[in-house]
Amino acid sequence: MEDSSNQKKKQAIEDGEEDRISTLPDPILHEILSSMDLKYAIQTCALSKRWRYLWTSLPNLHFDVDLFPLPNDSKRRHQFTHFVNQVLSRRDTNSNLCNFYFSPHACDHPSFIENSLSYAISHNVQQLHVAAFSYPSAYQLPLCLINSESLKSLTFEYGNQVALDKSLALPGLKTLHITGFSDGSADFITETVGNCPNLETLILDCLQLNDFNITAPKLRKLELWYDDEHWFSDYYQLDSDGLDPVPDGQKIVVSAPRLTSFKLEGRVSPVFSATSLPCLDNVDIDIRVPFNAIIERSLSLNVINMLGQLREASSVTLSLITLEVLAMHTDALKSHPSPFHKLKHLNLIAEELIQRVRSPTLTLPLNVITYLTRGSSCSDTLVVKFLDRPWIEHRRILGNFVRSPQ
Repeated sequence: MEDSSNQKKKQAIEDGEEDRISTLPDPILHEILSSMDLKYAIQTCALSKRWRYLWTSLPNLHFDVDLFPLPNDSKRRHQFTHFVNQVLSRRDTNSNLCNFYFSPHACDHPSFIENSLSYAISHNVQQLHVAAFSYPSAYQLPLCLINSESLKSLTFEYGNQVALDKSLALPGLKTLHITGFSDGSADFITETVGNCPNLETLILDCLQLNDFNITAPKLRKLELWYDDEHWFSDYYQLDSDGLDPVPDGQKIVVSAPRLTSFKLEGRVSPVFSATSLPCLDNVDIDIRVPFNAIIERSLSLNVINMLGQLREASSVTLSLITLEVLAMHTDALKSHPSPFHKLKHLNLIAEELIQRVRSPTLTLPLNVITYLTRGSSCSDTLVVKFLDRPWIEHRRILGNFVRSPQ
């Protein structure tokens, strides 16, 4: 026998009364549906007439092939492709898009990727995230994407799977994040950044090239992440005697006078063409060197020169391997002035796995610490942070590096 609560709900439905959620305005219901798996969001069309077409005007679409857990990859890709095509063909043609996440991963039909991107751009998408690679060749970027005026944020995973015959020209773009650039894409990066006058954030991840220019007058955040295997193969040769350094004559030239945050993980030391970076606040440097490899003095000098160009930073984070690199050129440390005259916080980061392989004990080169801090006019406490090394006596180390007021 039904309880009184269920009887009231049944009576309300019979009387034609709507539930409270259904009375909410479309934008709020869109937010609720956007938090769900798109397949389930579409199924809400069966709830009532109020919900029947609500999903067709969703401003946020999330397509991920991993959400189709079929044992056969071919069947999974086929089902995913069919699902995407059905959703886009039945969607309200007058409704614009805000976010479009598209992750088909391996795709046998590049045209499917291109058509999906064309749909998103034609509906004025503002944030586009693409994680796709196609066989047997790279997919083409549709012309409407290359010249989109609506895009504000663009992310490409597997950037080496994109045909780079034409650079992007996006006047409204503020954030560009591309993963997996390989050799031959230097011109694409240089031209695209130059064609995006309002770009504020640039993240180049898993880079496999080290010779290009970045000119961005409004850029505030720059992150450069290099692929581990690329560092090893490009800069070191394995012979009968072990690992020998290979000199590099390549460089990244950066012109970004409004830069406030810079992060580098890799081996190439960018050259900043501006005479100063007055807005710079945060710097994070992790120079990577293959295990058991020789750290050459030229690399140390390049890092010293780079830090000198980042002298306006007040918060600096350096890996312990970066300290090792700097310590290899003691003469240069003595002859070069301390880089950071506004330094307030210095964070030293040790990755557990790397430090264990390179050295079983932790050694801080005090001459490098002195070089980094002696130019600061601030009297703040020097912060030393170690990650994933619980056996380190944090209190003892911190106690050794507390700066007394000047």
